[in-house]
Amino acid sequence: MTDVKVSATDGDRGSFGTITYTLGLSSGGALPFTITKETGQLCTSTVLDRDEGLDKFELTATATDGGGLSSVSRVRVTVVDINDNRPTFYPVLYMVSLSTHSAPGTSVVKVTANDPDAGENGRVTYRSLPGGGSNLFTLNKDTGVISLSRSLHGKANTVISMVISAEDGGGLTAPVNARVNVSVVAGSMASPIFEQGQYFFTVSEDVLRGTAVGVVRAGTKSGVSKGILYSISSGDPDGYFTVDSTSGTIRTALPLDHETCVSLDLEIQARSGSPPAYATSHVRITISDVNDNAPTFLPSSSESLLLPEITKMGTVIYRIQATDKDSGHNGQLSFDLISAGAAGSSGQRTFGVDRGSGEVRLIGSLSYESVPRYDLQVVAKDGGAPQLSSTFTLVVHIQAQNAQGPTFDTLTYRVELRENMPLNTRFLQVRALNREASGNTGSSPASSSSVSYRLRPDGDAAGFGIMPDTGWLFVRSSLDREVKDMYMLTVLATSGPGGGGRTGSATVRVTVTDENDNSPRLSQERVFLAVRENLLAGTGFGRVSATDRDAGLNARLTYRLLHSDRHFQINSQTGEISTRLALDREQQSSYQLVVVVQDGGTPSRSATGTAHITVLDDNDNAPNFTHARPERELLLQVTEGLPSGTVVGTLSAKDPDEGENGTLHYSLSGPRAERFYLNPTSGELRTASPLRSAERAEYGFTVTAADHGTPGLSSTCQVRIQGGGVHAPCEVISQMYPKVPEAGNHLHNCLSNRQRRK
Repeated sequence: MTDVKVSATDGDRGSFGTITYTLGLSSGGALPFTITKETGQLCTSTVLDRDEGLDKFELTATATDGGGLSSVSRVRVTVVDINDNRPTFYPVLYMVSLSTHSAPGTSVVKVTANDPDAGENGRVTYRSLPGGGSNLFTLNKDTGVISLSRSLHGKANTVISMVISAEDGGGLTAPVNARVNVSVVAGSMASPIFEQGQYFFTVSEDVLRGTAVGVVRAGTKSGVSKGILYSISSGDPDGYFTVDSTSGTIRTALPLDHETCVSLDLEIQARSGSPPAYATSHVRITISDVNDNAPTFLPSSSESLLLPEITKMGTVIYRIQATDKDSGHNGQLSFDLISAGAAGSSGQRTFGVDRGSGEVRLIGSLSYESVPRYDLQVVAKDGGAPQLSSTFTLVVHIQAQNAQGPTFDTLTYRVELRENMPLNTRFLQVRALNREASGNTGSSPASSSSVSYRLRPDGDAAGFGIMPDTGWLFVRSSLDREVKDMYMLTVLATSGPGGGGRTGSATVRVTVTDENDNSPRLSQERVFLAVRENLLAGTGFGRVSATDRDAGLNARLTYRLLHSDRHFQINSQTGEISTRLALDREQQSSYQLVVVVQDGGTPSRSATGTAHITVLDDNDNAPNFTHARPERELLLQVTEGLPSGTVVGTLSAKDPDEGENGTLHYSLSGPRAERFYLNPTSGELRTASPLRSAERAEYGFTVTAADHGTPGLSSTCQVRIQGGGVHAPCEVISQMYPKVPEAGNHLHNCLSNRQRRK
């Protein structure tokens, strides 16, 4: 920053003519400048980036003399642009289709490169690189619009590519060139058609990653929707959303924040055929607000002022400024006076706050002798549910009508102390001048002789002390920012020997700054989560949350897994756990992840917790018959004349799913199925009537095993039953008849026959 200085003059001499400078930002917020208190020189306190932040700042410089009188000057700072950004294409790949019937002059597509610089530095021009289809198309160098310049006759069923570069007015070029692929389709080939030309979806900002937002669908003129693939072609450079290429389901891919992005306009492409024909639909996704921001006060959450005892009732003495980042009712603020400090209920009869505007108004009479100070606490509440609030402290000092006591060199002292500061540490020297002495001596404008200092004995003063002769303030009790981060002290200066003269006062606002003395704390050291198997990679299903009582970087938490896991990942900022691949419950049904949460302090502090993850079952396995080979018929033979109720065998199937998804039901179908009875739960097969070969020598059936899932899955087994003996494989018989006495002889004969054949 160039050498900029504000300067003020004061006609007084001595201490009353000593000027100090302070700086503020008219609009509130973070101040990227500092001012030298003694000289008024302005300096930058951080790197300025016109492209990312503001290009103008309205500053207020305040000059205050030793007697507390002040003057304000406005300073406008303009940030001048330099060419520090290259043009950047988004998207990088453009895919369009053209019919062979397209006439020269047809607009094909517009490529876009953005450059955040200003003026000539941000003016982008485009150029088509030689080769590819550059001779078939014309590129407007200023707008990026590509048009067809020649007939496409004879180019059907080809893909023509172009490469486009971008350059700004300062000579910087895009780091990655854009590519345009033009599919040339036969004139009779139709592009996909979206069911809607524009879709509107809404999603809450607090949903997990992988949450479905909505579905887009396209089909052909004949109504066929198979073979159509979907993609996001533009509108989402940061990748907040994904679209399933086959189903058209749009899902969240990153954590959402309404305060950062209220809505996105996506362009979804549907393609079909080879070479592909394209269609486009627009999708507006609105990110709805949740009440996740408390009100904040500008420029700070506390202030003090000096109010003359003769102030008229009805006067607005202060206007509280507050903002809330949320929207709608979540960001609408109301103000209430909840406390008036030591003055008790009398303070609330003396001052009032307008609920809508935050104006603090005098509604009663003032008396320095009765109440020399009021500590007003005003709460700002938003309209959300649950409601969030913040508290503002306004300290009002009453100035006696004819006060002639010592005058401090400033009305309000502001000082920052780090928490855990050693006891008895001196941190500020206040100074008051005895105006009565100046009138008596005539030799100097003021004198600090015969002035003694003390603290008004209120609640905040208990932790501090002051040296009565020198005005040095010191710490008497340990400071803990997490218990109390701001103190308002009233310093009294009394003139005359023995402190018997008049008294003047000033405020000392002590802000306690943070030390990294608290470790992060997990809301639950053991969290139990559940996730369905077969979900898409990147689907979020739960969060680990932690808090840190510290502030700033000391409370900025990051999350990580102690050991990297190929199945899961954790968002470092939000603690959301998501899948890295589709899970299979039948391979592994539970996992344990050790999560580490770490703050941003130096040195950092951390805490660990465990996430117990249960994989929920999907009905993704069909029953499998254990004793029959796939596509092979199971042959059984039974002895003629078996009575009704004789066990023929047990048909057994296994299903690795759990619960209802793995519970099986057996059924029998085929000619003369009424001759047999199949137990629906056990699979046991019995004769329902005596079997006679004269009636039928052979029976063929289909046995179905179906699970109870939704939707259900099933498998079939072909069974052939013959009379006259047992010729089925011995191993099949041993499985079919594990505990059936009638089968013992059949198995014995089978093994005997096998031995004789050997």
